[in-house]
Amino acid sequence: MAFSKKYIGKGKQVENMDIVEVSLNMAELQNHSFEYEGETYVKFNVAKLKEPDQYGKTHTVYVSVKEPESEES
Repeated sequence: MAFSKKYIGKGKQVENMDIVEVSLNMAELQNHSFEYEGETYVKFNVAKLKEPDQYGKTHTVYVSVKEPESEES
């Protein structure tokens, strides 16, 4: 089973704190929501970038998307 990453936002380390503030794209976020026991959830990952991007963002946010099985597998 293969997974790919679907990027849904970015974040920045808050100066002098162990906090990462993130901004998420709501349209993308809603595309990846799921129901569990009558509640709606979104499961995502926050990963540190190797170096800040051009806007000073230090983290990226993504969901893991299950890829369909290929005929070759």
